[in-house]
Amino acid sequence: MFSKIKRYFDFSSINSSIKYLSIVAFFTGTVLGYFFTIIVILQKYAGYSESTIGLIASSFSFGLMSAGFFVSKTLDRFGLFNTLIFSVCIQALCVISMFVYFNPINFVICHFIMGLTGGMNWMTMDTWVNIVSNNNNRGKSIGLYNSAISIGFGVGPLIVAVLGSKGSLPIFICLIIMAFRIFMIILIKKHIENVEIPKQKKQISFSFIVMAPFVFVAIFIGGINDSTFGALFPAFMINEFFSDRQIGFYYFLGAFAGVLSQPFVGALSDKIDKRKLIFIFLCGNIIWPLLLLKTINLDYAVYISVIIWGCSSISLYTVTLAYLGQRIKIKEIAIATSLFIIIYEAGEFIGPISVGIVMDSMGNNGFIYSLLIFTSFSIIIGFIRSVLKNANKNN
Repeated sequence: MFSKIKRYFDFSSINSSIKYLSIVAFFTGTVLGYFFTIIVILQKYAGYSESTIGLIASSFSFGLMSAGFFVSKTLDRFGLFNTLIFSVCIQALCVISMFVYFNPINFVICHFIMGLTGGMNWMTMDTWVNIVSNNNNRGKSIGLYNSAISIGFGVGPLIVAVLGSKGSLPIFICLIIMAFRIFMIILIKKHIENVEIPKQKKQISFSFIVMAPFVFVAIFIGGINDSTFGALFPAFMINEFFSDRQIGFYYFLGAFAGVLSQPFVGALSDKIDKRKLIFIFLCGNIIWPLLLLKTINLDYAVYISVIIWGCSSISLYTVTLAYLGQRIKIKEIAIATSLFIIIYEAGEFIGPISVGIVMDSMGNNGFIYSLLIFTSFSIIIGFIRSVLKNANKNN
């Protein structure tokens, strides 16, 4: 029995470069997890409305989405290491600028630039993990990589929970984490340069959407849920009279639970139908907001809600990316991954703006109702798609 379980979770087949990718991913997640949690809390304390906070957060997503149209050309011209180091240095400058010039216009501009360079970083890492994997270990590889970045996203809010948001401490913490991130990329430079990226197609092709429409619908809705949670969950909880430390802890708990689930989810996705797993994780994104709506005054229920969010949100990205990589030729991986992230970021762009406006007009519960409607839509589309596919097979 134990030997079977051990074989199931045997990760020795994963390319060794994934461990170096995971180091980069961890520090990327840590700095972004900390920054986006603290900046929303500071904006809320400064009196910004939910729609303003949503607009600022969406400008980051718009930058990420825009990066998808040229990242493959950038990789081809400058290589993996130069692309990574350039993007993280620009992000560090943007973070400093936002703390020094604390106003909405600067936030929008800097969030867009951070998104643009972050998209280069993110798509580069996603391309890396797909290139060095195959159909037998892709789920495990992406699961481990996604665990690393998700641990970072959890550690960032945990720092907020421990240290709070008072005074000039946030900017110093951001600078320290940014410095570690740059240092680690430089330290593993030779390992990054050893990753060979095959000649890639450079022209964005939306034909990939026709190949797997449910995957792109699911990840579009996943983007809406993820960015809305990150941008407006702190505002939602502050409106419910939770403290910044409590918010940081809840965020950490959800992300940590998602991280723990990734090795299992990644291995599972190599064994069973990924389509069924996508449905399961979409249903999880129905359960957690309902639970939060009905039991906000019960601590244990909030814990369960954020745990379900973490597991469903992180796993949905893992499974859809693995499913895409399984169906795409290696020379098309960079461009297909770019399109995947463009669609994901289109959701991240729409989410905070639309939900923020709904919260301004309907009150705090607009946060919950909006997410329920978006996720229900993707489940209905997936169900219709499955019925049509089965009908075509029978004919």
